[in-house]
Amino acid sequence: MKIVIPDDFPPVYQDHPEAARLGEYGELVVHGSRATSEEELIERLRGAEIALNVRAYTLFGERVVAALPELRLVSVLGTGTDNFDLPACSRHGVLVVNTPGASTVSVAELTLALLFAVARHVALADRKLREGVWHHQHGFELRGKVLGIVGLGLIGREVARLGQALGMRVIAWSFHNDPDRAAALGVEMVAIEDLLRQSDVVSIHVRNSAETRGLIGRHEIRLMKPSAILINTARAAIIDEDALLDALRDGRLAGAGLDVFLQEPLPPDHPWAQLDNVVLTPHVGWVTHEAAARLASAPVDNILRYLASSPTNVVNPAALEHPKQQRVQV
Repeated sequence: MKIVIPDDFPPVYQDHPEAARLGEYGELVVHGSRATSEEELIERLRGAEIALNVRAYTLFGERVVAALPELRLVSVLGTGTDNFDLPACSRHGVLVVNTPGASTVSVAELTLALLFAVARHVALADRKLREGVWHHQHGFELRGKVLGIVGLGLIGREVARLGQALGMRVIAWSFHNDPDRAAALGVEMVAIEDLLRQSDVVSIHVRNSAETRGLIGRHEIRLMKPSAILINTARAAIIDEDALLDALRDGRLAGAGLDVFLQEPLPPDHPWAQLDNVVLTPHVGWVTHEAAARLASAPVDNILRYLASSPTNVVNPAALEHPKQQRVQV
């Protein structure tokens, strides 16, 4: 069996014990660079029955999966599958599995870190002090403020608990309105328009999908308080970037904390880098020792469960009906 990691850049699995564990089940090929084209990606994956997808820049579209008749499983490091054409994967019998929960705590804690940094102007104060300027700028306390969570999945729920621990009132909106889940958390579910109007802090925790892209647009940003701040540790495409930039420049929004961007890596001359009321981090929500260890092992665990005919964390269950999925061999 051929197992390919086509996109281990920056490296996760090179010289990692989890790669050795996976190599016990077949010929393992690890590519430590980014494929420069769709054609190169197909060549890297040719003959593979199993792939481990490390980076979201690797796109598994119709043309790619159609060109790989042997491919049966792609195990994703992380939860995001917006780089997959899932209907195409199902049509071609390619099962996609991901790793929910591996980075939940780390992403939630970075959300809180960005919240503190924006509310108290930490990055600006640090920069000014290094420049020799004793700079004071009033921030605001979080206790008693309203935290609005967009998306009440694993990470959203963890952020809700952290907000409550700070004495914030937490409200939430979700595509899948679950009053029992909200009640167990002590969170009030509201319409998204009401969440935007009421919140002092809005934090984004939905996946990037056709439903969520552009979810927070110019109209939605106008509903927010001018004193409010927006935190995004989910995916950049959920927010209209130009609308958010305009609101922050014009003072119609107080600040933002961003870990994700439409263009990554972010160019040093990007407009985000020119704004003092924005705190930026380079997509590091999962970058802790603990989350990295869980993330490295979880995709391998998913592959081994699949080989044992017990697939877990399946994203596109329709693929299980494809004849290709009847040929599981170790």
